[in-house]
Amino acid sequence: MMAKQFKAPRDKRPPLDFEVTYDRLVNDEFVEQTDKFQARPSVAGGLLLQIAAAMNAEIGVQSTELIRLFDGALMPYDRARFKTLINDVDTAIPIETLGEILEWLAGEYGDRPT
Repeated sequence: MMAKQFKAPRDKRPPLDFEVTYDRLVNDEFVEQTDKFQARPSVAGGLLLQIAAAMNAEIGVQSTELIRLFDGALMPYDRARFKTLINDVDTAIPIETLGEILEWLAGEYGDRPT
């Protein structure tokens, strides 16, 4: 009897584009800036399962898994720049904005056909 075979096709869709608009402190004055980033068109299914499983865990575990989602989702060339932005005390990107980005990514990953 032949084994059941499952195909994992390569995702040929373009990256997901998103922008973050924020106020940056420059010379004691806040200036509005916008940075553009790209996320992968899909992420590993195992990563999404781990994140879903962590949603009922304590907040520290949830936060760790959500950071892993950002790491897995962002294109490698944007990852360091994004992390620098969200950790910059002079821009202070609020957690609510990060939540909005994660919610959007989750929706894109859950709704996009391959």
